[in-house]
Amino acid sequence: MRELVKKIVLQYINLKPTRISLRLLWDKISSLITIDEKTVEVEEIISFNSFADGVIDAFREVYGELELIPVDLRTDIYRNSKITIELCPTGSLGVFDIYIQYH
Repeated sequence: MRELVKKIVLQYINLKPTRISLRLLWDKISSLITIDEKTVEVEEIISFNSFADGVIDAFREVYGELELIPVDLRTDIYRNSKITIELCPTGSLGVFDIYIQYH
């Protein structure tokens, strides 16, 4: 799933998205990946780890190595001189938001 997420994100990365979200649809056994206003449905449940790793992999490929800065148990920040990426999972809601700032 990590590679699939990376592939999806790379399709939109040149648009410089500021928010990428994963929403789990347990009743349909599928996942929605929303990149700003674009939504892609994947007919499988994507784990939060696979989602985060795929997004980070895509941004590393385009923007270079990223430094990990742990904030707390639920939030991590990845950054370099070009971008800052904040990972904000809300597991109980089945939603994982990632916010991107460009420098």
